[in-house]
Amino acid sequence: MRKFLFVEPEGEIEKDKRQPASYIRRNFYVRGEIRKAVLDITALGVYIGYINGHRLTQEELMPGYTDYKYRVQYQSYKVTSQIGEGKNVVAVILGDGWYRGGLGADSARNCFGERLKLAFRLVLEYTDGETVTIESDEQTLATQDGPLRQNDLKIDEVYDARKEMRGWNRADFDDHLWHGVKLSSYKGEVVAHEGEPILCQETFVPRILHTPNGSTVLDFGQNMTGRMKFRVSGHDGHTVSMLLGETLDENKNFTMKNLKIQGTGSHVAEDLQRLTYTLREGAQEYAPHFLISGFRYVKLENWPEEVKVENFEAVAIYSALQETGSFTCSNELINQFVKNVRWSQKSNFVDVPTDCPTRERVGWTADISVFAKTACYFTDSSRFLQKWFHDYELAQLPDGNLPFAVPAYKKPDDTWGCMGWSNAISNAAMTMYQFYGEKEIIEDVYDTVKRFVEFNIQRAKVNNIKSIIKEWKNRQYIIDTGFHFGEWLEPGSNMVKDFMEAMLYPDIEVTTAWFYETAKQLAQMARLLNKKEDGKRYAALARKLRNVYRERFLKSGGVREKRQCKYVRPLAMHLAEESEAEQIAARLNQMCVERDYRIGTGFLTTWQILDVLSDNGYVETAYKILENTKQPGWLYTVTKGATTTWENWYGIDENNKPTDSLNHYAMGAAVSWLFSHCTGIRPYKPGFEEILIKPMPGGSLSHARAEYKSRAGKIVSSWQREGAQFKLHIETPKGHKTYVELPDGSRLESDGGVQEYQCVLK
Repeated sequence: MRKFLFVEPEGEIEKDKRQPASYIRRNFYVRGEIRKAVLDITALGVYIGYINGHRLTQEELMPGYTDYKYRVQYQSYKVTSQIGEGKNVVAVILGDGWYRGGLGADSARNCFGERLKLAFRLVLEYTDGETVTIESDEQTLATQDGPLRQNDLKIDEVYDARKEMRGWNRADFDDHLWHGVKLSSYKGEVVAHEGEPILCQETFVPRILHTPNGSTVLDFGQNMTGRMKFRVSGHDGHTVSMLLGETLDENKNFTMKNLKIQGTGSHVAEDLQRLTYTLREGAQEYAPHFLISGFRYVKLENWPEEVKVENFEAVAIYSALQETGSFTCSNELINQFVKNVRWSQKSNFVDVPTDCPTRERVGWTADISVFAKTACYFTDSSRFLQKWFHDYELAQLPDGNLPFAVPAYKKPDDTWGCMGWSNAISNAAMTMYQFYGEKEIIEDVYDTVKRFVEFNIQRAKVNNIKSIIKEWKNRQYIIDTGFHFGEWLEPGSNMVKDFMEAMLYPDIEVTTAWFYETAKQLAQMARLLNKKEDGKRYAALARKLRNVYRERFLKSGGVREKRQCKYVRPLAMHLAEESEAEQIAARLNQMCVERDYRIGTGFLTTWQILDVLSDNGYVETAYKILENTKQPGWLYTVTKGATTTWENWYGIDENNKPTDSLNHYAMGAAVSWLFSHCTGIRPYKPGFEEILIKPMPGGSLSHARAEYKSRAGKIVSSWQREGAQFKLHIETPKGHKTYVELPDGSRLESDGGVQEYQCVLK
């Protein structure tokens, strides 16, 4: 932890209003030749920093998003070549960012603080050995009279080009009218940067649409998170506005109504993602400083000249994780679905894993819990998620309770401790351990998971009033108090109705299953970390919870429900005995057939349904569900022109009416099945130290290929079939034991390298 001297820019306006950015300068003098110069800088807010007009980094939204109640990151830059003898300057644009800007569906402001703060330390080493330190101190100057009149990460950005201060970030700028700053303090830790860099990535040019209602709309062809750059010519004082959205409505007009909260009259979208720009005279160009939006379409308002394609460009912005996995097959709809899921991951991996880049932009925990496996196939997610875990751990309450959104931007309340959500730190960490084989991952989260399990042991002893009326065995192991989202967004469900029902009485099948799963994972962690007593204690707890689940929810050895999730969960979590699993899987398969292979699951089991069907002998049913093009279904979204994954199975209905957010990755978590089952790439030992290749061909596919860059090396599984003939090509790292299971039941071994296999399909 480093000590920094924080300053607050004076002159800011009312706390409840979106505010101008602060432009900040700290002049300093250099007497001679510099051998080395290093600038450490951080902010409560987001900053763009300069030394003598040179931008410090191309990374965006620094210092990144953490739970500012507890910690903020700093960045370190070598700036020797940007400093000369004489007058120099450190200059910064400071904006609201996550710290003070709108967060959540209600765009709540000031979630972490009301006053922005900046801190930096520049250490100069002269060639004669003297060391001088320049800090953000009383000599720092600031103004809010610059061109960036309003700034918010997700709501809007207002820029007035007439107020531009040419050369404001250079040493020779006249700043005598700027005001001072006041010294401040920060109670949290200042830690070195942990996350992956947030960078500008792919660029897109638009098509110009003239919509039926007379609007001019740009279509960039890809839903993404990022910003739009533009060039424009016009007269001094002319104001243009751009509204950025995900979709067109059923009449092909631009709309934001899909971002309202489902089942309510709330139109939270009306204040979202607007860029307002006032021109100076002549030709100019602009790209937002801090506003990044979830969008494909841009509605232009009051444009002063002919709209030309070459004057616009969309830039995707997201954390630059190393890409590790790719999948292609003979079904182009599936290939597009995989691309869509990858784009939803990009869009929602902006320093923390979020639910959507538009309406909420919150680190909902269940989303990444179910998506972690797919994320780890697509990218090396280790550093990105471990940085997020640290904020998870810091948010834990003294009694062990955990939030359902991280960073926890709202105060703790009765909705914390949500089973299936708050357990994500355990579920995602165990997934990461399987992919990366690093015990440090589970060492870091162990105490947090242990305290959460202990919290739930105590919570289960307190009963809901409704439960007290009923009598059942082992009630002290069933969690029926607190708020729990449950399965969430099953086809045909209503978000608001489900929320209200969960407030009154939770789905205790969900809470009991996830209590068991987390206790089991904790016992596994304890064994791996050689914590023998803990291993025994939590293994015993897991066995007890499994027995309680079976007594309560698997009466007579089966499931008596009409919802697919109630069958998937006991199969996926191995809560059923082998003989029971056969019966439960058969009934699940029958339900899938009866639904004409339309998907029937929500957030907590969609990521598992294809796995459990395949693992229990119903491979063709899994393929038919995946390849279904009717609503609800993954490929239905592709037939509707989707370029990302929807939050809700009914995001766009059969009449082309958009009804919900269109850029969430949770329902796209089924992509992991394409790697692990379709092409069969799985870790046999953690970190792919030993490898299993177990392809399961089926459906309409004539060929499929997946590549995965594991920590052990590149793995390839590529198969094709012609009639009953099946041919498999694999590549695995030499020296790593590879186990191959062919579709005819054959089992073979190798020590890695390139191998070819074939068999006759049954």
